[in-house]
Amino acid sequence: MHSYVRMGIRPLRLLIALFLLVAIGCGSEDFDTFDQETFEESVPLLLIPDNPEIVTSVKCPTFEQSENTCTANISGTEVTFVVEGPDALGQINVVPEFGIIRATDIDQKVKTQLDSDLGISNQVTCSPNVRVAETGQIFSCMVTDPSGEAHFFMADIQDAQGNFHLRLDAGN
Repeated sequence: MHSYVRMGIRPLRLLIALFLLVAIGCGSEDFDTFDQETFEESVPLLLIPDNPEIVTSVKCPTFEQSENTCTANISGTEVTFVVEGPDALGQINVVPEFGIIRATDIDQKVKTQLDSDLGISNQVTCSPNVRVAETGQIFSCMVTDPSGEAHFFMADIQDAQGNFHLRLDAGN
């Protein structure tokens, strides 16, 4: 099953353009006017716009070159991203080197699999909202059958493409 979402540069460009008005002087060609602290505070919203609160521990080297590798923690997983710029126009690109998987994607895949296997229509809700797309990440899913009975499953991510193994959560 594939529920992998790769973050691209295009969706981030609008946020970065707005950010540039705050963090960098117009037309800056050097790092003298770059406000690194403001940039690092903005990273959670740039990386995971719909759940910035799960991004913590943002660390970037002092910006002295046009491409820098930074790290952040997303729900307990350390990830890297590249910051390119500022260029001659003062623009910066943030390029994540990781993918994300959204719970809504897992919900749909689990529902499809269970509905097909069991022959009944289930309601499925998985959490947390976002995980990094890598082996070992886990989504907890509550499946409610047509009679209203709740069953708990774990979706264990098997690879960076978001394939997962579904297992009954014996703890619930």
